[in-house]
Amino acid sequence: MNFIIDTQGATDLAEKSSFIDSDDEFDIENFNVELPETSTSSIKSKKSAESALESLDSFMGWSEELKKSPSLVPDVSAPLKSISSSSSSSSSSSTEVDDLLKKSIVQPGFEQLESVPRYDESRRRLTIQRKKEREKTKGAKWFNMPAPEMTAEVRHDLQVIQMRSALDPKRFYKKNDIKALPKYFQIGKVVDSPLDYYSGRLSNKERKKTLVDELMADAEFDKYNKRKFKEIVKENPVGMRKAHAHAKRLKKRK
Repeated sequence: MNFIIDTQGATDLAEKSSFIDSDDEFDIENFNVELPETSTSSIKSKKSAESALESLDSFMGWSEELKKSPSLVPDVSAPLKSISSSSSSSSSSSTEVDDLLKKSIVQPGFEQLESVPRYDESRRRLTIQRKKEREKTKGAKWFNMPAPEMTAEVRHDLQVIQMRSALDPKRFYKKNDIKALPKYFQIGKVVDSPLDYYSGRLSNKERKKTLVDELMADAEFDKYNKRKFKEIVKENPVGMRKAHAHAKRLKKRK
């Protein structure tokens, strides 16, 4: 059902049954729509607003590039370009790649770790790590003397140095202040002076790797050791018998 509304009071609309009977009645070329004229005051206000915005942009240093919305995808082309440009020189590229790998968590031997290392450490863990690092050396006052690994050979040499007063009866040594073995020490090599005579030096046959080996190869020390051992056995035969039996049992276990 069609409704026709008369807006201008035309009399011929009552007889019409439709808006347009045919396409010929409607002239498209001569069809004009009258738009409401915009006032000059509104145009001026728009121009003044645009000029105010442009002045604000120039004052704040904004540009059209900054107004664009930033891309959510990070730009990874910059580091790739730097690496590709540095690949021309092999030395520079290797150093840059090594610097980047130093910051990586995955280091050589990562697959052998029982647990993944923490990315951030607490204060308590950091203090414990610093304490361990400080314990590796004696300190700056002792010229950062290290704490080397305590092997069986090193332990025997330190024990010989502690019992040096019993090695030679004709030589006196000061008593040790510390009964335990030292933790921080350094092992050096004695270099013979060219001013010493040949009798005051050790020959190549007499030189050994450790102090214990040199003492065992010394004939005079061997004689003195056997003599002292016999004297101790005469003073306490029962105790030495037990010690001898205990030493035999230890040898059998080995």
